[in-house]
Amino acid sequence: MRLIAAFLLIAPLAACGPEPTDPAKTSLAGTWTSKSRVFTLNSINMMIVQEPNGIVSGTWTAKDVDGLGANGNLIGRNTVSQVEIEVVGAGRFEGGLVEANRMRGIFAIQDSYDTVTFVRSVAQSANLISDDQ
Repeated sequence: MRLIAAFLLIAPLAACGPEPTDPAKTSLAGTWTSKSRVFTLNSINMMIVQEPNGIVSGTWTAKDVDGLGANGNLIGRNTVSQVEIEVVGAGRFEGGLVEANRMRGIFAIQDSYDTVTFVRSVAQSANLISDDQ
């Protein structure tokens, strides 16, 4: 009887999924583009590299309202619950993958934010990250 009771207490714990802050198994590696105008920026491109532990880095480019180019670095995390990317010098993207090649979320600059969708136009050969990398 004690064995059954112990199993009933342990079984639900074994069935739990990953923690929301665990690295996602999907990869964001590739070139992501948004045609949306976000504040003073448009034609935003993010070239993302992702490490197996969910850390993302890379570069971004965009045009401002006058058609002048802007660019910089980016860094962030791809977790089970969300994607967080600091677009250094421009703002912050927070959202998630809604499809394999589509991210949707908000682009925040200080206390202001706007919705944005990014589409992956060029993906790395593998969209999934294996646990043995």
